[in-house]
Amino acid sequence: MEVVQGWPLETGDYDVGDSSSPVAVVSLGSKMNEELVNAGAAIAGPLHTENLGIEKFVANVISNSNIRYVVICGSEVQGHITGKTVEALYENGIDSDKKSIIGSPGAIPFVENLSVEAVERFQRQVSLISMIDNENLDEISAKIQECIDEDPEVFPEEPMVVELSESEEDEEIEEDEVEYSSQGTGNVDSSALRLLEIEDRIRLMNNEVKEIGSLEKINSGYYAGKIEGIVLGFILTLILLIVIMIGWV
Repeated sequence: MEVVQGWPLETGDYDVGDSSSPVAVVSLGSKMNEELVNAGAAIAGPLHTENLGIEKFVANVISNSNIRYVVICGSEVQGHITGKTVEALYENGIDSDKKSIIGSPGAIPFVENLSVEAVERFQRQVSLISMIDNENLDEISAKIQECIDEDPEVFPEEPMVVELSESEEDEEIEEDEVEYSSQGTGNVDSSALRLLEIEDRIRLMNNEVKEIGSLEKINSGYYAGKIEGIVLGFILTLILLIVIMIGWV
């Protein structure tokens, strides 16, 4: 389908390839724009913020009906957690009253400029492929090519144009948030971010405890099996000696 004039409609730190490609790539905190576009993506770029950034991303995707896949890759943005927030948007949608992304782990996941209809269009139009924290260009490029080889049909609805009313104040906030993503400071709720960091650490600790527990079970089983084998071997040897001695008698 022919794309709307001037696509992508929203500005951002991205590169544009073949607009008829069915793949858009979000590289989160990693910048691999040129390589991903060369691999066949229609558009590729990082995503630092879980509010304004996601609004622009969704607006650019649903205004091009050729895009049927969104690949999320690159390093997760700490604090904002944009990768998991995109997943939450895709799986759960938004709260129509609060305009918040349901189930997002991000600090401020509010999408004031996206309607429920726009989010539902995004959910219907694309399939989400999660490769969060993967920066391997060969693997990502292979996934892009796999999507292209699927040769999906164009989404059977006209491009949906979303007008984002972004003020100068919003732009300044987004710049501050991007700076926070790279430097660890910015105009965001620091207490919320600290809480998120603590929760992340707790999740990591729980995973490590589970892994240690699994290893302990494996080691215990191995040790018990080893002891059991030694005892069984000793008993068989003893029986064999008794049989031999009886034979001699």
